[in-house]
Amino acid sequence: MKPGSLYNYIILIQKMIFYNLKIIFASRFFWFLAGSTVFYLGLSVIYVFSEEISRMEELYGVFIFSGLLLVFYPSVFGIQNDQDSRTIEILFGIPDYRYKVWLVRIILIFLITFLILLLFTFISSVMIVKFRVFQMTAQVMMPVLFLGMMAFMLSTVIRNGNGTAVVMIIIGMFFLILQEPLQKSQWNVFLNPFEPARDVSQATWAIITVKNRIFLAVGTVISLLFALYNLQNREKFM
Repeated sequence: MKPGSLYNYIILIQKMIFYNLKIIFASRFFWFLAGSTVFYLGLSVIYVFSEEISRMEELYGVFIFSGLLLVFYPSVFGIQNDQDSRTIEILFGIPDYRYKVWLVRIILIFLITFLILLLFTFISSVMIVKFRVFQMTAQVMMPVLFLGMMAFMLSTVIRNGNGTAVVMIIIGMFFLILQEPLQKSQWNVFLNPFEPARDVSQATWAIITVKNRIFLAVGTVISLLFALYNLQNREKFM
């Protein structure tokens, strides 16, 4: 690649990143960001002033819900926002460019979520109970990635933000209902790796956790590929 071509490519990537950051942080995303922050801070204050010492496994659910609030709006309403602003017509007018735009956008969404959760976990590690910040954040991101990418995939099928939101809420409730029956199962989306089942050995629990993370990772990749495949059909979105 020539130096001039490499420079132009870098400039193109920068413009694409800034363009998608404007879209991600536009409209109602700030409300979800504020909601996630208030939810986290509210429970953190309760934990700090509680007489009982908080355990790391109790914070896991707090971080997951905070992460889901962060990815919910941009994953669910991203396609509809493009349709409403008419930018989707421009994207489909440039061959293959639409994949780069949506792929960069979804990467930025989860990168921003990871950084915010990293901040949340760091604060909790300092103020509430000591734990490995990066390990906790990485574990929390697995179900957040899985459900966020599923929401993005469904948005390409339903093509309506409100409809996708309703379906994702139903799916989320379904997974929550199954959490108790699947507590020891690798198929539990909300499996807490820091809270092993009482009658399961540590070795067995480690295997279950690894299989669960593989299941979530595979599901995340399949959802992304299926979403990008759906975006090939121009007529559905115009």
